[in-house]
Amino acid sequence: MLYTGARSTGPHMFQIGRHEYFVFKINENQRTRKISKDIEDSDIHNLKWDPELDFVNQEKRFRRVPKTSDTEWSNLWHLNEDVLPSMKVNEAWNAGFTGKGIKIAILDDGLQTNHTDLDANVDTLNDYDYQSTDDDPTPDVDADSHGTQVAGLIAAEKDNNECTVGIAYESTIIGVRILGTLGLTDSEEAQALNHHLSGVDIYSNSWGPTDGYGFFEPGTITKDALLNGVTNGRGGKGVIYTWASGNGEKYDNCNGDGYTNSIYTIGVTSVGEGKDAWYSEVCAAALAATYGGSIDYRYLTSTTTSSGCTSDGLQGTSYSTPIASGIIALALHANSALTWRDIQHMIVLTSSRNGFNDSYASWGTNGAGKEYSQVLGFGLMDAEAMVTQAANWTTVPTQQTCTTSTFTGSGSTSGEYHTTDIRNISTSDCSSIAYLEHVTVDISFSYDEYRGESEFYLVSPSGTLSHLMNYRKGEADNFSLAGGSLSWKFMSVHYWRESPIGQWALMFKSSFGDSVVTVNSWSITFYGTSTDPLPDQCISSPCENTGTCTNYAYSFSCQCPDDYSGSNCQTIITTVSTQENSTDPLSTDDDDDDGISTTIIVGAVVGGTVAVIVIVVIIIVVAKFFSVGASVGAAGAAVA
Repeated sequence: MLYTGARSTGPHMFQIGRHEYFVFKINENQRTRKISKDIEDSDIHNLKWDPELDFVNQEKRFRRVPKTSDTEWSNLWHLNEDVLPSMKVNEAWNAGFTGKGIKIAILDDGLQTNHTDLDANVDTLNDYDYQSTDDDPTPDVDADSHGTQVAGLIAAEKDNNECTVGIAYESTIIGVRILGTLGLTDSEEAQALNHHLSGVDIYSNSWGPTDGYGFFEPGTITKDALLNGVTNGRGGKGVIYTWASGNGEKYDNCNGDGYTNSIYTIGVTSVGEGKDAWYSEVCAAALAATYGGSIDYRYLTSTTTSSGCTSDGLQGTSYSTPIASGIIALALHANSALTWRDIQHMIVLTSSRNGFNDSYASWGTNGAGKEYSQVLGFGLMDAEAMVTQAANWTTVPTQQTCTTSTFTGSGSTSGEYHTTDIRNISTSDCSSIAYLEHVTVDISFSYDEYRGESEFYLVSPSGTLSHLMNYRKGEADNFSLAGGSLSWKFMSVHYWRESPIGQWALMFKSSFGDSVVTVNSWSITFYGTSTDPLPDQCISSPCENTGTCTNYAYSFSCQCPDDYSGSNCQTIITTVSTQENSTDPLSTDDDDDDGISTTIIVGAVVGGTVAVIVIVVIIIVVAKFFSVGASVGAAGAAVA
């Protein structure tokens, strides 16, 4: 059925998975009054009662902003190993991986497609501008340079005497302009996240709702697009969605961002010198970190508009995200058969603390023996380890899910003290999962005032503590007087490879005791596998010179034979006897008591959602031409 009312124009039809959507724009010139952005139009209300339509919605435009806190970068210290620890990109390059054959869509404020340091790697046949609805993603003004800067970190050309070099310098990039003065509707976001789905491997997203306050989630169609991307993208292996976790600092939490805390996205945060970047948020959903530049340390270098190159002032998780996208492109170059879940498991396996401090809380070790941070996820990404693991990776087992019954809350907070609600999960509750991946917690809660003081923590049977929501100053300031209630889904990756069976505890409090927080109900959804998803670390024969390998969950150890040492038995130990008067320092004479026995070690070289003032009302109609439902396919189990 098509709705063709006298006051509408269109329709524009697009498809997400097996759902057909029709978009109509109402012509306000033919109305006696303007359409309110807050009140549903009467015709749209009537359409919702049509039995032949699955979904009808009056859309608003929402402000989406780049996840950056400045606009310039510095130099190539993040690649040239001028800073340690290294992300080991050079080692991945030396192994022959450059991102060749991998396509990356950059969803941002535009892309200068003819930039002299990018043009050889730009696909101009499949780019698009969702702001101007044309096929030219070039920014309207030079000030919109964020997308071009992001692009340089991924795919700037190598050895061409221009500006910089991208991590995946032989990958192909597609500019998809979504950010601009008009804002975005749900249907536009959805189409962008599935743009040229048949030809894209990675969608790099350095944008999202405003930082600091609010609970903002993707719209209905955008959620459908994310599921469709991991279900049908890359021939059923699933596309990779990387996402900037935000720059709201430690008094913010990425779990208020429904894009970062989706299980289908990879939340990326930033490190600086020896610790998390000053702007990084508390983030139970962040999988890992890369260098992101910092005013406290050093900025980065990248391409910018007008075929320029900038080395001054850019910092933020929006620049960590394309670096992560580039590293993932190297892994896909090493093994194009990797699924979207393979990539997530591989990031958890290969990322590590690397000596970085968490300035918000101490690092912990989860029940599977993996170190994790409340800010940095599982630590710094390692390009060399990614491509090494990719070469011999076995596809992870089918994803299983189970959801508990809804628990009734057991109380309210008193002052600044925690209230704890404990529930036991038995094998009969969740028999299909032995190794966890993501854990989501649906919490319905109420508060007297200062919503930002509502804190939530989840403790697993192994004792792993995840800060689902900490004190948010901006949230407390914006919601200071009136009480209210909220239902929200919080996500954590901290329980990766643990068992779900046992006692789970939800702890909650008011930060300063200014409000009474009451949990009305809550439930947990577990995602994981029935068998161990990790490969045997010894399969790739990491121990050299006939060393004996012992496998651990996230590491291995080598027992070396005589005359060899080192973590991989790569170092030769040679015992040399020298004579005091010998002309040959390597000669020996067993009969000379004056000989000096010397051991020489010879080392082997080991290669916020804000409504926009201008509102365009769009009717989304889903016709019942297709059956409802989807499955994760080869990469995962059916999702209801």
